Amino acid sequence: MTTPRLELRGIRKAYPAVVANDDVSLRVAPGEIHAVLGENGAGKSTLMKVIYGAVRPDAGEVRVNGEQVQVASPAQARQLGISMVYQHFSLFDTLTAAENVWLGLDKAQPLAEVIRRIRDVAGTYGLDVDPLRPVHTLSVGERQRVEIV
Repeated sequence: MTTPRLELRGIRKAYPAVVANDDVSLRVAPGEIHAVLGENGAGKSTLMKVIYGAVRPDAGEVRVNGEQVQVASPAQARQLGISMVYQHFSLFDTLTAAENVWLGLDKAQPLAEVIRRIRDVAGTYGLDVDPLRPVHTLSVGERQRVEIV
């Protein structure tokens, strides 16, 4: 049996007025794509924020590559290979795609290196991203690809 890339076991997150997640378990194997569906208020966003380290679960465990982890922050999630694209973009329209990525990095790197890495990642995953284009000239799909890289 293949070790899951991501596994959630018994995740629970409650707020004062509502239980957002109650005993949620999920296994994602390498290369799989899953959709999380539900009505408004069903807890989808809370679950994604737990995975991304923006919200701490009240109970349960998160495992990455079979190892239990405490995802305490989005920065730690990114170190584990977990990223999140929000429904509403957090890009600066007046900057280029590369400058937007550069601003979101945890460690300072030369912009030229960021441009090279964007091209590498985009090429590896078949994403059409021009790191030198200003964000205000990008389509919605292109903006999503910038958020992904």
